[in-house]
Amino acid sequence: MKSPFRLSLISLAILAPTASAEEISLYHGDEVVVTATRTPQPVSAVLNDISVITAEEIAKAGQSTLAELLQSQPGVEMAASGGLGQPSSIYLRGANSGHTLVLIDGMRVDSATFGMTAIEHIPLSQVQRIEILRGPASALYGSDAIGGVVQIFTKTGSGTPRPNFSVGLGSYNTQNINGGVAGEINGTRFSLQAGYVSSDGFSAIGNPANSHFNPDRDGYRNNNVTANLVHQVTPGNELGLNVFYANARTHYDDRPAADDYQDHRLSVYSIQSRNRLRDNWESLLRIGSSSDDSVAVDSNPGSFRTDQNQFYWQNNITTGMGLLTAGVERVEQKVVSSNVYDKTSRTDDSLLLGYQGRFGLHSLEASARHDDNSQFGGHDTGMLAYGYRFTPQWRASASLGTAFKAPTFNDLYWPGAGNPNLQPERARNREIAVHYDDARQSASAVYFDNQVADLIAWAPISPGSWTWAPANVNQASLRGTTFSWAGQIDRLRLDANLTLQEPKDAVTGKLLVNRARQHGALKINRAMGSWDFGGELVFSGERFGDAENTQRMGGYGVANLTARYALSKTVSLKGRINNLFDKQYELVKDNNTPGANLFVGLEYQPR
Repeated sequence: MKSPFRLSLISLAILAPTASAEEISLYHGDEVVVTATRTPQPVSAVLNDISVITAEEIAKAGQSTLAELLQSQPGVEMAASGGLGQPSSIYLRGANSGHTLVLIDGMRVDSATFGMTAIEHIPLSQVQRIEILRGPASALYGSDAIGGVVQIFTKTGSGTPRPNFSVGLGSYNTQNINGGVAGEINGTRFSLQAGYVSSDGFSAIGNPANSHFNPDRDGYRNNNVTANLVHQVTPGNELGLNVFYANARTHYDDRPAADDYQDHRLSVYSIQSRNRLRDNWESLLRIGSSSDDSVAVDSNPGSFRTDQNQFYWQNNITTGMGLLTAGVERVEQKVVSSNVYDKTSRTDDSLLLGYQGRFGLHSLEASARHDDNSQFGGHDTGMLAYGYRFTPQWRASASLGTAFKAPTFNDLYWPGAGNPNLQPERARNREIAVHYDDARQSASAVYFDNQVADLIAWAPISPGSWTWAPANVNQASLRGTTFSWAGQIDRLRLDANLTLQEPKDAVTGKLLVNRARQHGALKINRAMGSWDFGGELVFSGERFGDAENTQRMGGYGVANLTARYALSKTVSLKGRINNLFDKQYELVKDNNTPGANLFVGLEYQPR
């Protein structure tokens, strides 16, 4: 750990002063984001801690999975139980995996039984950009946003209609093929994309002493499609349609001599209307539905399906004192399962109010939200942030925020063990940040202190009992600082981040499962004529696979290389070597991770 850890510190400390005057594509100061306030806003004006991953960066990264891509971002840790398609989790600022709200084109697509989103089945080939909002955001988004929000935007179209196509092959007999068409005709922007990925994989569990060990290969396949359609009815008024669908099968280890697998389908369908009702009044109306549907064939077969009907109406009114936002939201959840739950549906009706003001060098943001849930009643959350710009380059901000996570249907109604008296998990966060940015580089340091109470924990109902039940008994303390820097030295583009944190059980003082005290990444890229070369180092300190901190997983540093060669303006070859030095490490206790592996592809992408 010492070498990559020191390398990242050096990058953060000494690279910035020597940056050249060339333009830097890694800096996103003028990039417009919507996740931070649910309104369009340039990154340089945002008071919250946010990152943007653009289509160009996704293409250059060449990563295989969404979780791997997110892992290289500030404040993000990842855990995966094997290769492609195996259950994966992301941890924002040390919060639990279920404390990250994941949206696809503004829509929830999580499981109401397991309490998280199956990010392992969201293919990167369908993603155009990603916005990561770190820190509690329930005042804008409601339940689940204790650690933050990851919003995924699928591909859209513009300009002259053009087809696109890519194909690739890699280690573990990994195959990937994607294609579609996108463009604009008579004021109608559209994109239709389809993809397929498969892999023979490797054995998910690596420890022969594990009771689920099976040395067979655990393969994966995923068929997916997205559609995006936006029609401008009149200037300032448009109608839109979004579709996302992924159908996957994952083989995994459950029985020593059986081929166990799970079929999983994710879908999102929505229509929306954006309207300028007056010069100072904009409206967004979104109606849609999402589904998470899984069927397991193993030693304990079962099926779990969550359907969510979602309605959201937001109004933005510009006044002489700033921007006012008012919104109403309704989420209807229904569960269909092989399990018999006492209740199989619930609703959440919400009202949110927001404000943004700019007064010379001062900035102010505030939001408040009330959620009325049919299971546990009302819950209020809020956020207040203040920013001050010292110079055109230097700015600072401070914020306070609260968040919550509703109990899952498994927590409340698991047959014979659920606890219908559970209350939501609650969080209270404080943070302070300093940012520097100019035309050549950007840097930031963000300190956070997130105290989480009433965490739901499952435990035996009595000493030695085989029956477990959940209760609001745990507390967590999430404190740390995230440093990030992006800049350019001569022709080298660099991006570095480092998180130093203490994600602990507030009672025992032990580290939370799968979380480290330090983690980060260093990325380097250089273009040379028709060539584009990249390198990446992702590292983490030691972690533990259990709450008692007895199952140690050592720290690691994994190096990856990428290369792209432009055969023409529209056709390019690309390649990626992951885990260059064949590092052996664990992300989940007893589970394997990919060794050194190669992926090469051919891409046709008209500009």
